[in-house]
Amino acid sequence: MSDAAFGVGIYTVGEAARMIDMPARNLRRWLSGYDHDGKHEAPLWHPQYDIEDDESLIIGFRDLVEARIVNSLRGLRIGLPTIRRCIARARDLIGDDRPFSTRQFKTDGKSLFLEIWRDVGEPELIDLRSLQGVFSRIVAPSLTGLEFDDEAARRWWLLDGKRTIVADPERSFGQPIVAESGIPTERLAQAVRAEGSVEAVAKLFELRPKLIRDALEYEMTHAPRKAA
Repeated sequence: MSDAAFGVGIYTVGEAARMIDMPARNLRRWLSGYDHDGKHEAPLWHPQYDIEDDESLIIGFRDLVEARIVNSLRGLRIGLPTIRRCIARARDLIGDDRPFSTRQFKTDGKSLFLEIWRDVGEPELIDLRSLQGVFSRIVAPSLTGLEFDDEAARRWWLLDGKRTIVADPERSFGQPIVAESGIPTERLAQAVRAEGSVEAVAKLFELRPKLIRDALEYEMTHAPRKAA
């Protein structure tokens, strides 16, 4: 990994999809573009790293957050053309190429969401009167665990209600780690398999057993998708 990845984070499509809990092929389509009805659709947004080819596609931490929000919109069965228009409108309103990962979207989410949808021009998809409820139930949960600086998302606490496992682009290039020690959760899970117990690994790495269990919880709930 290059120095350029420090503070930006670096993820393969498979790693990012695993963290978001979505199919890798979908994320690849969003970021590389896709063919539809005989024409090629452009990417939904341009990743933080230049793309040389589809196979070497890597993304940054803010791309990861954007994808998390877009995935929640897809969960509403909203089509990609509509989401594309939402992203374009959000860029205009917020003035950032990755609007969903900004502090402004976190802070003013409900009002921005309403304004974005009013301008998209497809109210038949979702009753505009219920959009605040949609934001609260669908979109806002995708912001859970995110910590922001003055401008944008800076880290993601990966277990609900806990501050033990984190993705921080300034530490281990954004890979999931135990916040207290910086040890990757994947490494700890491998050690438990090798040593046979949480207690043995806790002694080996001089960590509280609770932190080992949290690392295992994260790894077990984000197992790689076979179809990825």
